[in-house]
Amino acid sequence: MYRILITCMLLSVVFNLFGQTISLSGKVKDQDGNGINGAIVTLASNEDLTTTTGAEGAYTLAGDITGVSTIAFLPGRQTVSLRNGIISARLNEPARVRIEMFDMRGNLLDNVLQRSAVSGVFQFNIMKSRFAANMMIIRVSIGQHYTTLRFLPVINIQNVSTNVSSTGRNFAKRQASIDELKVTAAGYVSKTVPISSYEGTVDITLEMEDLGECTQSKPAGSASGSGPHDVVIETNSDRGINKGTIFRPADLGDEKYPVFLWGEGGCSQNGLSNKAAMGEIASWGYFIIADGTPGSGGAMGKASSSGMGDPSQFYGYLDWIFAENKKPCSAYYQSVDTTKVAADGFSCGGLMSINASGDPRFTAIGYTSSGLFDRDQNIYNNIHTPIKIMNGGDGGDMAYPNGLADYEAMSTMDIPIIYFVKKSAGHGGDLNNGKGDFNTVNLAWLNWQLKGDEGATGKALLTGPDCRYCNDSGWEFKSANIE
Repeated sequence: MYRILITCMLLSVVFNLFGQTISLSGKVKDQDGNGINGAIVTLASNEDLTTTTGAEGAYTLAGDITGVSTIAFLPGRQTVSLRNGIISARLNEPARVRIEMFDMRGNLLDNVLQRSAVSGVFQFNIMKSRFAANMMIIRVSIGQHYTTLRFLPVINIQNVSTNVSSTGRNFAKRQASIDELKVTAAGYVSKTVPISSYEGTVDITLEMEDLGECTQSKPAGSASGSGPHDVVIETNSDRGINKGTIFRPADLGDEKYPVFLWGEGGCSQNGLSNKAAMGEIASWGYFIIADGTPGSGGAMGKASSSGMGDPSQFYGYLDWIFAENKKPCSAYYQSVDTTKVAADGFSCGGLMSINASGDPRFTAIGYTSSGLFDRDQNIYNNIHTPIKIMNGGDGGDMAYPNGLADYEAMSTMDIPIIYFVKKSAGHGGDLNNGKGDFNTVNLAWLNWQLKGDEGATGKALLTGPDCRYCNDSGWEFKSANIE
């Protein structure tokens, strides 16, 4: 009788959750009980449900919980669905199937399946996994294509019933936490808060980060461009940035600027090597860190695993500006958009960019008159952003064959990639001209990828019927996996 009652309760839970809504409210506070303005509260199992606190730290999170029954469509009219803990994949032809489980932070939990499957319907029961009691992201790969699906264990009756003992204690424990809230705020340590219900009040207290002191930047000249912003050049003695040069709009505080890292040709650490190009890009609203200090004649001595272009300096630059963006004492406080970050570079500087491409903080990667000396599948496998390659012509640019080989390798891997060659240009093309073709392409790429510009100063300049360079006989153009 008891088991029948528990089963009825579970069926009720499952029925309700398929139509579940969330209605949570509360306050995000500091350790003194003061409300935190601008804190972001997100439901872990559905990151589309997110809100930002107001001046008093109050938040309300409301909406439908999606993802409890999901279906995805892959190329070739193949489908993948996840219902009640069962993954079903409809294959139109024999293919290699791989199923991986990740926690809600993206850490790999288990590679649960990797096998060849025949055409037809292929099924796999997630409930047999030792991680079935967890909220997870499931990645299903069919051949070269993949999709991700969200797994909420509380909706799976098989999962809940296997955790019910004769006393009902395990069931009660299992229901103690059904989801999590992720809470972040500038200047505070991020926090994940378990919730036991999708309704009610949840107050959250955040601890302040130890952000350290601020070092004032020093003027290092000025630059100009055709954009609406005046541009200043600066250096800073802080560790992490003391080997770089900053190009930025003079009017900080008006908006949050995307971050752009630039590597110099020959691995030279002269941050003014491409001053005209950096000035032009910064004038359109970008916070730039160019590798090297102004006028330095030194060169980066360290090499990467691919032989040249060690990316570690780029990582230090990002660490520094991300930290400065959180410090109320910094001149750069809340002045950059840390979700919009790109890297590019000339020649050896381009190798810095491609070697850094696996860092999850990047939104887009480009390289100019550059390319890997040898195909490196590990680098290709870690790419998670769109790629832009631009070189001079065959015979005039020593990097031409390397860039082309990179394009051919990446274009077969579902990596969005676009490739330009100015046939008459040599190594570096007209980078010294801020309004030259090379910099025009680079700026349009940034506008498209970091600012969502699909018009004539962004995507439309680089692809589609109005593309200036795509049908020009003086240019070689290729693209793959671009929507």
